[in-house]
Amino acid sequence: MKVRSETGPRGFRARYSDPRHRYVATFAPLWRRAVAATIDWGAVYISFLVVSIPLGVFQSLGRISWEAGDFGGRPGHILFLVGELLTVVPVLGYWIVLLPTSQTLGMRAADIRSVSRRTGRGISYLRATVRAFVATTFAFAAYVVSMQETSFRDDKLDHTSQLIVDASYALVGLGCLSALAIVLTPTRRSLVDRLFGTAMLDELEAVDPHMGPWGPMDAFDTSRTA
Repeated sequence: MKVRSETGPRGFRARYSDPRHRYVATFAPLWRRAVAATIDWGAVYISFLVVSIPLGVFQSLGRISWEAGDFGGRPGHILFLVGELLTVVPVLGYWIVLLPTSQTLGMRAADIRSVSRRTGRGISYLRATVRAFVATTFAFAAYVVSMQETSFRDDKLDHTSQLIVDASYALVGLGCLSALAIVLTPTRRSLVDRLFGTAMLDELEAVDPHMGPWGPMDAFDTSRTA
């Protein structure tokens, strides 16, 4: 990734140069990323709710069989666990499918793109899968912390539950540091961006624009599958 700086009407800004010399871009500011994240996680949450309704019935049947001890309770236990695991599929699938295209639904709305800093395109499906698991883990940690902070019950947690709560607080703290890196660094890259070698871009401009009657006609395909 080539990064250069410039001073314009908005002050100092670092700029990204596509390794294939197709475009240059600025790094997306925190507020655009926040808009994209709000839309993305809203869409994920809605899909989670839709899927959890039939899976909740599936889990209930498994729990009834499990508690009744049918065939030793094992089939019911397996059904219950499978139902729980399947509720995460929409969350993971959303990121795995859309991240390689370089634009999720939220990114399209905020007009920003997530690209590999090495290729200038979306990340691979393998990296998208790993990043989906990381994003889901952070989201789960935020959920645990919010439930813990808003709970009116003062029950003593068992050892495993306390470990999950402590780890969730640590992950939320790490998430705050990750967001702080966007604000304080010229390239506006979070800690997660740095871990996966990505950059969030804004204001793409063609290096060699093709002019039409009403201005540049360039359209940038930054999809990994292109």
